[in-house]
Amino acid sequence: MALSRALRFRRLLSPALLTLAAAPLPLSAAPEVRIDLPERCRLLTGQYFDLRVEVTGLRDANAASLVLRDTNGKDLVAQFGQADEVTTNNDWNTNDGDKAWVFRRRSFATEGVKTLVAEVRDPGAGTTASSALQEIGVQRFRTPKRGGNKSIILYIGDAMSAGHRDAGRLVAQSAGDHLRGGFYDQLMEMDRMPYAGMILTHAENAVVPDSANTATAWAMGNKTVTSALNVFPDNNSDPLDNPRVETLWSYLRRLHGYKTGIVTTAYITDATPAAEGAYVADRGRWEDIARHYVDGVFTGGPAFDVMLGGGRQFFESRSDGRNLSQELVAKGFTQVGTRSELKALSPANPPGKLFGLFSQSNMTVAYDKLGYQRPPDESSTYQSDLPDQPFLEEMTAKAIATLSKGDAPFILMIEGASIDKQSHAGQAAGTIWDVIELDRAVGVGRDFAKANPKRKTLVLVTADHTQSLQILGIKDLASGSPIPPGAGLFPDYSIDPATGYPRNDNRFQLQVGLFSYQHTGSAVPITAEGPGAGLFTGMYDQTDLFFKMARVLDSDTAKLDRLEKERARLKIVGQNYGEGE
Repeated sequence: MALSRALRFRRLLSPALLTLAAAPLPLSAAPEVRIDLPERCRLLTGQYFDLRVEVTGLRDANAASLVLRDTNGKDLVAQFGQADEVTTNNDWNTNDGDKAWVFRRRSFATEGVKTLVAEVRDPGAGTTASSALQEIGVQRFRTPKRGGNKSIILYIGDAMSAGHRDAGRLVAQSAGDHLRGGFYDQLMEMDRMPYAGMILTHAENAVVPDSANTATAWAMGNKTVTSALNVFPDNNSDPLDNPRVETLWSYLRRLHGYKTGIVTTAYITDATPAAEGAYVADRGRWEDIARHYVDGVFTGGPAFDVMLGGGRQFFESRSDGRNLSQELVAKGFTQVGTRSELKALSPANPPGKLFGLFSQSNMTVAYDKLGYQRPPDESSTYQSDLPDQPFLEEMTAKAIATLSKGDAPFILMIEGASIDKQSHAGQAAGTIWDVIELDRAVGVGRDFAKANPKRKTLVLVTADHTQSLQILGIKDLASGSPIPPGAGLFPDYSIDPATGYPRNDNRFQLQVGLFSYQHTGSAVPITAEGPGAGLFTGMYDQTDLFFKMARVLDSDTAKLDRLEKERARLKIVGQNYGEGE
């Protein structure tokens, strides 16, 4: 059965049919069985997942037994083996006999639609047996004979909506009189990528998501609930034992020799970077997330080859007494702690593994690293005790240099984190300059991909979720008043020659509205360039991003990529009568 057909069938099943009574007793008399996987569960061949079966309403929990089979009655014990964990009284309700069986690190070797039936027998209730049914769609992944060895750079602008992109473009690309008559001389780096689409971001349990469940969607390919990282809910309160699904970063590292990395301007245990390598039900378990990075979960040893960002406290001032920074150095990582140390790394001979924490928590945002004066209604994030912090584009360049050393392919996530954090605070200047910082980092990745065509690097730029930002017009700082529409004026920002960033000391500035100060449930834009980029057009769910990335890596995309070359051949007269990019 084709995967798409099976998933269509799955959607036709009513929730009532997901728990099947196998005995002639009334439903109220039968225990209730649940498999803790999402309704539309999808995996890759060989991708690890945990299978947890829970049952409540037992009369004799200790004696209750589980049988796993397929819909044809075939016993799956030979494939899944015995449960790794069997527990009772998980929900601490002594009036409700419950039991759980957990099978850790299981996988499917072949593609297709797999159907599991979990049947629980309760001797205390006579012959009563209850069952739960779960379908799992499994997508093939194999190293292709042709067109393989591809790498991926995934850029995430946290909360970066289309409005945020618009604002960044209007500030950065209007500087120096480069916006005239309604035309830009040049668009942003993320604008110049040839393919675009839109991504739906809802959580399993909410229209408006958070950064944990959205990052989980692209990292391991399934939806989960808010605050959860690569795990699903279960019926106990321990946030560290929930059923897990392996991330693409871990999967590629474990099975296919990929190098892996995370770069962020937040603390590196924050939700977006954590989704690439941690497995907890509560995104606030920062010390546990750091431990997952260093010890590994599905991988032996550290989860990444590159880790750059903030969050020193969660590695060096821990409640368990461990110094994870020292442990990483002992494992062969080169450690840096300042911008100066990062820049001093040799471009010709980068380290094999790189670890850098530049602040105790979140890093100073771009606007304040530039030393600009904040507008009266905004507050600075400058850290006087840690003044020497790198820009995102500088961290990106060093991360790519380290990961691309040698012949191994790599997968790297780069986050502009304070687009979200500054939007929460309603600070427009901080927000917009962080969009610009991310875009400059995108330029580093695009330049690498073009300069190294044999490495076949796919570059993606998207967001985890949105916040509400709208372009309202222009304001005149001399008068303090908004300029009415139709006045014929554009922003008049200038470029700082020392940094290449736009200044914010001009008279006519962009006026924006940050209306919610909270996440919103809108779709996020994505732009793509490189091998397989044509797969990322259209409207699709965030979980599809995982499977699209996997499909690019395991397929020969040459025929698809020729469309990009053909598009470039069909040149259109540019805005400046040139051919443009």
